[in-house]
Amino acid sequence: MRRRFQIGWVTVAGLVLFVLPAAGQVQVGDNLSMNLTGNVSAGYSATYGNLMDSSHNLSFGGNGTLSGSYYDPNFLSFNFTPYYDQSRANSNYQSISAATGFDFSSGIFSGSHFPGSITFAKAYNSQGSFAVPGAADFTTHGDSTTFGVNWSELVPDLPSLSFGYQQGSNEYSVYGTNDTGSSHHHAFNVRSGYLLEGFNLSAYYSKGASQSLIPQVVGNTAQPESTDSDSSAYGFAVSHSLPLRGQFSAGFNRSDINSHYLGYNYNGTIDTVDASVSAQPTNKLHLAVSANYTDNLNGVLYQSIVPTAGAVVPSNQESSSATDLLGSASYNILPNLQTQVYADRRTQQFLGQDYGATGYGAGVSYGRDLLGGSISTSVFLIDNTLDHSDQNSLGLNTSVSYNRRLGNWSFGGSFNYAQNVQTLLVTYTTSYYNYSMNVRRRFTRQLVWTASAGFSQTGLTTQRDTGNKSQSFSTGLGYGRWISANGSYSRADGHGLVYGGGITPIPLPPVVPDNLLILYGGRSYSFSASSTPIRRFTVSAGFSKANSNTFNAGLGSWNSVEQFNTLIQYQFRKMYFTSGYARLVQGFSASGTPPAKVSSFFVGVSRWFNFF
Repeated sequence: MRRRFQIGWVTVAGLVLFVLPAAGQVQVGDNLSMNLTGNVSAGYSATYGNLMDSSHNLSFGGNGTLSGSYYDPNFLSFNFTPYYDQSRANSNYQSISAATGFDFSSGIFSGSHFPGSITFAKAYNSQGSFAVPGAADFTTHGDSTTFGVNWSELVPDLPSLSFGYQQGSNEYSVYGTNDTGSSHHHAFNVRSGYLLEGFNLSAYYSKGASQSLIPQVVGNTAQPESTDSDSSAYGFAVSHSLPLRGQFSAGFNRSDINSHYLGYNYNGTIDTVDASVSAQPTNKLHLAVSANYTDNLNGVLYQSIVPTAGAVVPSNQESSSATDLLGSASYNILPNLQTQVYADRRTQQFLGQDYGATGYGAGVSYGRDLLGGSISTSVFLIDNTLDHSDQNSLGLNTSVSYNRRLGNWSFGGSFNYAQNVQTLLVTYTTSYYNYSMNVRRRFTRQLVWTASAGFSQTGLTTQRDTGNKSQSFSTGLGYGRWISANGSYSRADGHGLVYGGGITPIPLPPVVPDNLLILYGGRSYSFSASSTPIRRFTVSAGFSKANSNTFNAGLGSWNSVEQFNTLIQYQFRKMYFTSGYARLVQGFSASGTPPAKVSSFFVGVSRWFNFF
């Protein structure tokens, strides 16, 4: 009886809403102005899979936007966007599951010297991703919350102040495994700036913390692992203009870091001091000198990896430091021809040893019209010499790009190559190359074909098996509103670190413990097509498939994901007929469970409203 009552209520409510007339903007009192628009939908939906209970019911959902202001938009404005029971099968919310949630934002005193803002968002049963380079992202689903508040003081002739606070959380599970993941973070920051007697003064302070539970879907360990970190930082800077169109700047920064990552700990304080002076005596000549010092090179290496993964460098009990002095000069021989020279002196204390390197470089960059197109190129030669060594390394950095249109053809390409380019550590150099190309052909006014390709590889010059490489190809064909079709293929392999959002390549393998590195390889391809054969009628479909493998500490995993979705929609006045289907198949050999197969289907009608 209760089931019949629900079905009847949804049916009646849907019919009533579809015949309601649309209203205009509403004014509440003398100061409050609001406008509400949205889509309301009703229809039949079904969700089923091999690892879940199936459901079949008449559904009622939609989305809307409530916006408005109080007194004046510069005094108080707001925007509230709720959505209910939205998925790929019945909307553009790109979720295999029926996502529900809302987004809220508000501007306070935006037209004054004390502007502020508030944002808040919450999502239930929404889709997320777990990334492996070269492969389509693996699909997760869960709940998330974000909140942020900002406020500023911008009074003329007084120091400016800005405060910000953000926090968020995400709880999710991975289709095809029993693994779950989570992340939580919060951060606070304050900044200030002031112009005093020609000196630009600035200062900041920030503090934040994060915790993550990493799902072990790629065979990193047998059990889920956690990582957490908290940090604080403060600093100040000063700059002032100089004669000869020059500029002086200097700054100091201190960071305190406390991090725990997969059983490894790091705790340290990093102080850095930097200064620079530049001048432009003539329109063609530019001169610059800079200096940088840090009392904790270990910490600097840590910070270069933390933003992407949260890795670990050698013990913070070991003292380390680094000093870098750089001088450069550039001269424009012609409007499209520039030369540059530089000298660099670097000293480092690391792993109980003292290191030093001196480098010199010179190069030229050139650009001009060529054969009906445009070309730009640059070549830099580098000579590096390590202290206490008779050997020196020659480096090269070059790039070239060309674009041209020839009749109905448009094509372009670029190439970059570097050999023996120094990294943060003077004892290591890196080499890389990447190139890309694209072409476009217009056959008729409506028929257009495009294609592109890209390749890249990078690694340490003197160490084997430290490279990461990737390839990508894509093509598309469009014929007006009749057809638009696209296809792509990509692959990648290398080594990286796992974190809450997946695997990411890392820049400095020598400072990361071997047992944390994950070897990965992946490839994926996808196809999509859409058409509007008649006005207000649209049909679209997409398919993607990816396979990947990972290996770490004797554990390997072979993984696959396949997705298909289609949508048919017809508009009649403010009403839409919608039919959609979405399917996901995803599995991991390391999980010990069969691949998950999840499908959802929807057919129904929706109506757009301007409620008020």
